[in-house]
Amino acid sequence: MEEYAFIDQVGKILLFYTPSCESTQDLVPTCAAQAGGKHPTALLTFHQTRGRGQQDRTWEAEPGKNLALSVWLPLKNPRPDTFPLLNMALTTAITKTINNIGISAEIKWPNDLRCRSAKLSGILMETHSDKSAGKFLCIGIGVNVNQTGFEQMSQPATSLKILTGKDYNLMDLANAMLVSLQTAFKAWEKQPDNISFLNDFNDLLEGRNQVWLAEAADGQAFRCRLTGVDVQGRIVLETDNEIKAMHHGTVRLKTCFSNE
Repeated sequence: MEEYAFIDQVGKILLFYTPSCESTQDLVPTCAAQAGGKHPTALLTFHQTRGRGQQDRTWEAEPGKNLALSVWLPLKNPRPDTFPLLNMALTTAITKTINNIGISAEIKWPNDLRCRSAKLSGILMETHSDKSAGKFLCIGIGVNVNQTGFEQMSQPATSLKILTGKDYNLMDLANAMLVSLQTAFKAWEKQPDNISFLNDFNDLLEGRNQVWLAEAADGQAFRCRLTGVDVQGRIVLETDNEIKAMHHGTVRLKTCFSNE
């Protein structure tokens, strides 16, 4: 059985810690229930053995070197039509927290953070409903921090240490993220349809206004220009014949070319 314990309160978020777990995303609802099921709750570990990302891809990390954090946020009076903007607000907050260290990470749609075309962080957002807790959001964050070898990764990867040459305190980074996430979440609760969330997300979008090789769900590859993301969270792609707004799961961005 996975062990976890309450260790701190960051703003309104109750922070739990576990020395090791399969997935913080799967365990954080249990922590939230133990805390009463009504309070924002986070679970932190530095050893996640079966972390998962978009489309159930695994997230493997060297023990003690990286950050795995999941945050459980109750949704009061939820408006599902504004959930894409919530996703953008929180993803932007995470990106800016990392960039405050002195690097230039960008958002690779929909929720990866990359620097110099290599993956630095993965973000997974899921909404759930529970009879006692109501509707809530689980946001899972994995950040490559002090790890320097990524031989097992299926795609180019990097870390804060590779980019800056420095070691980082994982707890300090987790606290900074929790503060930023609370600020963004509070702003969304106050004004859930604020278009600034979209604008800020697009400002950090990797390869915006550049040519990409994309792949549709049926495996068909095509060249397009990425013009941005719309208010529904769809990616807007311009081809020779048309402009397409496509949901996550229907297309994948593969390779970014220089401006053409």
